[in-house]
Amino acid sequence: MLAANSQALWYLTRATGLVTLVLLTGSVVLGIIGAQRWASRRWPRLLTGGLHRNVSLLAVAFLAVHIVTAVTDSYVTITWLNAFVPFTGTYRPVWLGLGAVASDLLIALIITSLARRYIGYRVWRAVHWAAYACWPIALVHGLGTGTDARHGWALAMFLGCLAAVCAAIWWRLSTEGRIHLHRPGVAVAASIAVPVVILGWAITGPLQAGWAAKAGTPAPAGAVVSAPAASPTGFAAPFTASLAGSASETQPDASGNATITLSAHLSGQVDGVLAVTVTGQDIPSGGVTLTSSHASLGPTTQPTLYTGDVTALADDQLTLRLTGAASPVSATVNVTIDAAGTLTGSIQTSATPPA
Repeated sequence: MLAANSQALWYLTRATGLVTLVLLTGSVVLGIIGAQRWASRRWPRLLTGGLHRNVSLLAVAFLAVHIVTAVTDSYVTITWLNAFVPFTGTYRPVWLGLGAVASDLLIALIITSLARRYIGYRVWRAVHWAAYACWPIALVHGLGTGTDARHGWALAMFLGCLAAVCAAIWWRLSTEGRIHLHRPGVAVAASIAVPVVILGWAITGPLQAGWAAKAGTPAPAGAVVSAPAASPTGFAAPFTASLAGSASETQPDASGNATITLSAHLSGQVDGVLAVTVTGQDIPSGGVTLTSSHASLGPTTQPTLYTGDVTALADDQLTLRLTGAASPVSATVNVTIDAAGTLTGSIQTSATPPA
């Protein structure tokens, strides 16, 4: 139950973080459009302002859930101090610290907006301009700390957010003759430099294999840090990770036996690879019975760190027992395979005493 609860918190932290970034992007875009005072017969200016305010408040609500689940999840140590005071944590300290900066700026923006009539326009405007830095910082935080950046759908979402804000900036710059911009040159330079820097950094950093270790992911409690060849930092059980890969099945032989091969990349709390083959009697409705099997698990630099076999097979769930130079590992693998053979799912491991 504790493991299942931790996994649920992990998924919820990831989901709310991504939703917060999308909402924050929408808020920034609406803020840029609203500053130009654009309106039409069907879209009055007040509608843009109200939508901007409500989207911002919704972003704060999702941010609150994101922070609470991250602090509550016991897999990594993230305290309330780490969530609000930048660069005080041990888990991916730089990238988590940027998340704290972004959340502090967003909270300051919301508070000053709600209290605008009491603090005066100049104070509100100063905070509002400073809070524009919240969006790129949040984007870098999501790429650096998040565990989904290497998935195609997540990468498309990050690029979509980047494109949306850049498009809004350029749209506003194109109407410069009808609005008052204090420093249009600065806006042009920033709209070009920021995306280029973020994309260049993402390509050479978070999108590369082994980013989890480079980002500062500490080894779990009990990991053998004195023997990196047997248990690389960040790859000791217990851990939970997402799976993405492919599956294939051979045609039944003369005896009716077929082999299913699963090949997947791990992302999330660890980066690595999983390979499983199961041989048995072909089942007409799909799949095979379990007659023999082989499984391997490890980081991309050492894919056979753990080897073993499948001990149980039920529908879309496999139970593995793996051994290596470190303690034996039990793993529960949940997979979904579509008609094209694309595999998605998750793996949850735990260290087990020798049999």
